[in-house]
Amino acid sequence: MPILALLRMLRPWLRVRLLVVASHRFGHLALEPEMELLRQKLMPRQRRPVVVDLWSFGSARIQSNAYLVKLWAERIHHPPSWVTGALVRGGELFKFLALERPSLSIHGPKNGLDRGQRQCPTPTEFSAEEIRSLASVGFDPRKPYVALVVRDADHYLLRGEQEDESSTLLNADLSSFVAASAYLVENDLQVIRLGGPSRQSLPAIDGGVDYANSAIRTAELDVKLATFCKFAVSTQTGPDAVVLLARQPVLYVDVLRCSQFFFGTQLATWCPMRIKDPSDQRFWSLKRLCASNLLMAKNTDEFNRSGLQFIRSDSTQIREYVADFLSELHHSADEETLRSRMQVNNTLQLAMGERGQQKFGNIVAPISRIWLEKHGSWWMDASAPTK
Repeated sequence: MPILALLRMLRPWLRVRLLVVASHRFGHLALEPEMELLRQKLMPRQRRPVVVDLWSFGSARIQSNAYLVKLWAERIHHPPSWVTGALVRGGELFKFLALERPSLSIHGPKNGLDRGQRQCPTPTEFSAEEIRSLASVGFDPRKPYVALVVRDADHYLLRGEQEDESSTLLNADLSSFVAASAYLVENDLQVIRLGGPSRQSLPAIDGGVDYANSAIRTAELDVKLATFCKFAVSTQTGPDAVVLLARQPVLYVDVLRCSQFFFGTQLATWCPMRIKDPSDQRFWSLKRLCASNLLMAKNTDEFNRSGLQFIRSDSTQIREYVADFLSELHHSADEETLRSRMQVNNTLQLAMGERGQQKFGNIVAPISRIWLEKHGSWWMDASAPTK
């Protein structure tokens, strides 16, 4: 590998890095480049050596959304995938010549989404053809709408893939979101379900559209519909990352893995999933969660092995979360709510320590006001046991 050998010799003056984006995952394709570019903006590099980044979005075969790759290509000049692929393979064969390959993340230090301007070029407005296509399923993108994103395993099954059994904890029942969707429609907001095809379908609601199961899906619409919504309601998967990329707010329902949540942005309002210990029939408090290894657990198998019960919100509760979230978008939270949220975030910041600081920056994501009102008496109990 003559090129790698030459670059090795030039390292005191020229530092070449390989930045390989996990483009097979929609959310990672949206936020990994965004967070890295923001990191570079917020954490200036040294003058020497000169740093050159070679980006890779992989082959077209694995890319989750060709249109989003096209948008990034307007901002990031990247060589053909076979070039970066050759450099990666060469480094694997001759490790002493391997180029630096930083780990990219959908998270990032320094609260980049709140402090930095959008790095990914904004999509074009809906075309006349796209507006006609959406009208055919009863949706008008020129009117205000909310994106609904509900994770389930069917997306993998319909692609002939098998989801890790432990990940089923992250899946939700779409029917639990019907009452919330109806509430939004009653308040003059259209609802459009984003994501991939699924055996679950959004029941017919005047003003609600199951785009995920429609025949009109395109890569362009997948990105545009997430970009131009007023806000999203999500169980945290794929499309909601594009909403955050657009700097639009998201209400996250039943957050389980704190280590993977977007604690570094005020755009992400969260409702924790309730954790119950069957041995004493007590719900876990925030204090108990922070004292456990589940706080920073990434693999859902760790939750499955814990022997604990994980309680999802029902339809009535989700409707309450959504109604309160919509209310707060129009009327700011009061001082008592702000103090309670600061207490929650300070507790998490202390428990996560340097690891959390490096991953998220300051923890600023607001917990749902109504969730805290309903469950705060036991969840915020400082006298609750830690074991």
